[in-house]
Amino acid sequence: ESSSEIDKFQRSQDRDRQKEFNKDVKEWSNKSVRALKSSIKSLVKRDVSLSASLKANLYYDQKYASEVNRVGFSFVREGVYIHKGAGRGQGGLIGGRWIDRHGTMKSRAAESAGLQGTGNRKPILWFDPVIEDRLPQLADLVADYSATMQIDATNLFISDR
Repeated sequence: ESSSEIDKFQRSQDRDRQKEFNKDVKEWSNKSVRALKSSIKSLVKRDVSLSASLKANLYYDQKYASEVNRVGFSFVREGVYIHKGAGRGQGGLIGGRWIDRHGTMKSRAAESAGLQGTGNRKPILWFDPVIEDRLPQLADLVADYSATMQIDATNLFISDR
C-alpha cells in the first residue's frame, strides 16, 4: 500500500479527531458561502438566483471511515457568466451547447464566440478572490489535522477553466 493509504488508515483510527476535522471543514465551507454571498451582494447588480443557489459540497473518503477529502461549491450557470463577463452575444471559446431548464438543447451563436469580457459585459470577479482569500484558513485546518494531507485547488477556481 502507498504511504497515503497508510496515513489515511492511521487517521481513521482517531474518530474524535476526524469528527472535529470534518466539523471544522464544514464550518470553513459555510463561512466561505457567507463570504461569497456577501461578494455577490456587493458586486453583482442583478442577482436573479445566484445567491439562492450557492451551496458548499463536502465529499467524504468512504474507504477509511468518513474523512472529508474534497470541498466544492455549486451554483447556477449565471455565476460563471457573471464571473467571466459572458452573456447574450458575448460567448466564450469553449463549450457552446447546453440544455435549458425546459429540456431544450441550446447552443452558442457562432458570431459570439470569443467575445466574453468585451463590450458592455465585463467580468465581475465575485468567486475567485473570495476563495483565494479563504484558502489559507483551510490550509491551516488541514495542516493542524495531518502533516501528510495536501490541498489541491486546481479545480476550485472559475478563471482557470
